[in-house]
Amino acid sequence: MDSRDERVSSQAGQTSEQRVGAQLARVLDEAAHELLARRDSGDAVEDIVQLIVAGAIASIPHVDRAGISLIEPDDTITSRAPSDPVVAELDRLQNELGEGPCRESIRTQERTLIEDMAAAGLGRWPRFAPTAIERGVATMCSFQLFARDDGTAGALNLYAGQAGVFDESSLDIAALFASHAALALHGAQRAAGLDEALRTRDVIGQAKGILIERFTLSEDQAFVMLVRSSQDTNIKLRDVATWLLTDATARAGPSAPPTR
Repeated sequence: MDSRDERVSSQAGQTSEQRVGAQLARVLDEAAHELLARRDSGDAVEDIVQLIVAGAIASIPHVDRAGISLIEPDDTITSRAPSDPVVAELDRLQNELGEGPCRESIRTQERTLIEDMAAAGLGRWPRFAPTAIERGVATMCSFQLFARDDGTAGALNLYAGQAGVFDESSLDIAALFASHAALALHGAQRAAGLDEALRTRDVIGQAKGILIERFTLSEDQAFVMLVRSSQDTNIKLRDVATWLLTDATARAGPSAPPTR
């Protein structure tokens, strides 16, 4: 009996909520340690996405493959952290064909389950299903993770190689996992946005310092100068500030070698 079978056996007397609580606690603990190890990677969102996918396969019974699909405002699907090439291929196929469980889940804002791809999928997604079957996908379930007003949306996609294996217990655990995954992903995206805002503030602050020194301006005057330059050139304020920093560095030239 492997470790996963042992976990299933030990959880036999627990409710779905108790099982998923224990599983999520373990996954989140592992995620915390892994995120600390990756803290210098520079992409917390990507780290969270990878951990969600790995956690889904480890925690949800019968899941063989998993991935997260992001839909952009132009309706393009991007595959994030696919567990294997088949998941990435099926995301690309849904993107090309405009049909499939991920798109349906995001459009209907609920779970999309196909219990037997061969029996029901061919009628539901006549162009997508044959390739999914050929790649060994018999059961597939998608959960919407988020949908924003700007048109972006995300879904957690779960795959199994056997038909009809996602029973109510598995689906309850999957739904709870998807809810927690949505919160974790939202938190990571928010943190990434705050990090970006802080970096932007630092760049603008340095640019203001250059203008203050170069033109003997006050801090407010330097900021107004940056804003006007941004408006006049139709270039984002951060990009104007970045250009100014690059120009100042070029003007300064290479650092002089240390004297002895």
